[in-house]
Amino acid sequence: MAAKGRLAKNVVKYGVRYGPMAFEAVKHGREPAQQAVQAALAKRAARKKAIEHALTVRDGSLLKVIKDGQAVFFVFSGDAIVTTYPPVPQSSYPELLRHADLDRRENALALAASKQKLTERLPRIHLRRR
Repeated sequence: MAAKGRLAKNVVKYGVRYGPMAFEAVKHGREPAQQAVQAALAKRAARKKAIEHALTVRDGSLLKVIKDGQAVFFVFSGDAIVTTYPPVPQSSYPELLRHADLDRRENALALAASKQKLTERLPRIHLRRR
């Protein structure tokens, strides 16, 4: 019983002393973490949309270019640019592709075929028959 009383006393003492600092640290640390997660999800969604679009065009291919620390996926039909994900103005296409190696474009069919399905990554469960 005395140990519980000591524990409660220490929790209150340290809570009063370090509580405001912990609250501020959590408050300031949460926003950058949320922004990083949202950026990663946006990149993943943009890539998925780009692959889906590239599959619908003739000779569809994809090229990833970095703009201001953000990935921009160009969808090509043959050698013509169809669109970008996330959308960027067409006037900026030449600037973005100036130093890009167009030979590094990835075929959309190859990208879709290489995508693993969830069931392939799950462990196999062997049930015993009685």
